[in-house]
Amino acid sequence: MRRDAKTRSELMAILNQFLNNNPECGECELHAMRVHQPDHTGCNWSAEVDFPREPDDQLPTQLAAARSIIVVMREQYNLLQ
Repeated sequence: MRRDAKTRSELMAILNQFLNNNPECGECELHAMRVHQPDHTGCNWSAEVDFPREPDDQLPTQLAAARSIIVVMREQYNLLQ
C-alpha cells in the first residue's frame, strides 16, 4: 500500500485534527508518536493517546474511537525519515 509521507509535525497536526473533530473521542489528546522500522503493514510510526480527565464509563468507547482513527491514519501516512 502506498502511503503519503509527512513530517512529524504535519502528521501530528493531521492526527490531532481528526481526534479533535470526532466527538466520540471525547477529551482525547495525542500523547506520543514514535518512529520505528516499517511493521508488517508497511507503516513506520505508532501513536498513543491520553485522556487527561478522570476515567468514566465512556472511556472504552472513546478509546475505541481514537484507535480507529489511528488505524486509518496508519494506512494512509508514513513519517519522513
